Amino acid sequence: MRVNSRPRRALPLLAAAATLLAPVTASASDPAPAVIATTLGTPQVVPVPSNPVNWYANDSTFPYLPNAQGTTNITFWVDGANYRSTGQSLDTMGPINPTKAVLGSGTSGSFDGNGAWLSSAQRDPNNSAGVIYGFYHAEDHVFADGSYGEWNSTGLATSTDDGVTWTKKGKIIGIPKPSAHTSGGVEANSVIYDKVNKRWLAIGHGLGFASTDPNAAPGTWKGWNQGTFSTPMPAASASPKLQALPGLSTNMATNSITWNTYLNRYVMVWQAWGDTTGVHITTSADGVHWDPSKVLFGTDSSKQINYAQIIGVSSSQSGQDAMLVYEQWPPTTGRNRDMIERPIHFSTTGS
Repeated sequence: MRVNSRPRRALPLLAAAATLLAPVTASASDPAPAVIATTLGTPQVVPVPSNPVNWYANDSTFPYLPNAQGTTNITFWVDGANYRSTGQSLDTMGPINPTKAVLGSGTSGSFDGNGAWLSSAQRDPNNSAGVIYGFYHAEDHVFADGSYGEWNSTGLATSTDDGVTWTKKGKIIGIPKPSAHTSGGVEANSVIYDKVNKRWLAIGHGLGFASTDPNAAPGTWKGWNQGTFSTPMPAASASPKLQALPGLSTNMATNSITWNTYLNRYVMVWQAWGDTTGVHITTSADGVHWDPSKVLFGTDSSKQINYAQIIGVSSSQSGQDAMLVYEQWPPTTGRNRDMIERPIHFSTTGS
């Protein structure tokens, strides 16, 4: 997976850090505070348990969520195949269980024939102990001209046993693959359920997608164009009519969305194409219309970062205090990258 070069836990006291002031545009239906302030704490390396994802700590954003009983948390280690761990927090995850991948590639030449990267997972919106809907980045490297390329799309898989086994449901977002080898496609980086409008929302590289089907099934998704979700997905055309969501641009390489119960808004962190030193943040009342982005933080020239996400009680819901998690290199561990977590605290001023 190539980009940019083409918790439930007790939070430590916040260390001194830069504060982001992000002006918010209030809506008539959902008044928002005039300013959201974001404070970051001290970075710490997450101890990643031994697993076959040896090259990265994670080669993607990844799901984190409570088990069905609410007694522990589940996370996944992701690099084309997906491995599962459980623990009380992200930095106390136990050995992988089962000891083999719980979700992997499809057959050669299929849309996910060269890898599946779980990036988002959320339970049945009507049952906190129900089915987990997993959304994954899919790659197909097989082209008719016999040369290597990477064609990207998004697939859906479901689990009824807390992520121990998965059933693939098919491609939900994508466009037809050309005959000549290339890198491209259409995909979502992050998917979340919108309880107010009873729909699944997905964003990838600034483009927006939605499904009103509770099961997020293939064939029910539509892409944003001309002010509505109207372009059927997966698209029949190689050039479907798609536009970036209001306030976003197609210059977004990666993004991750959470619902913040303290702000009563969606929060998205993202990085721009070609930039491995800065993370941006924006918020939205409805998940469609986004406020002006601000720089959340940047690294010095000696470090590079990728795959930023916010984790609270899950990777799709956070509150006033949560964790910002990302990959960083050069590493201090034996892997190609370190996984970093740092406390993030939200506060508001104005009215």
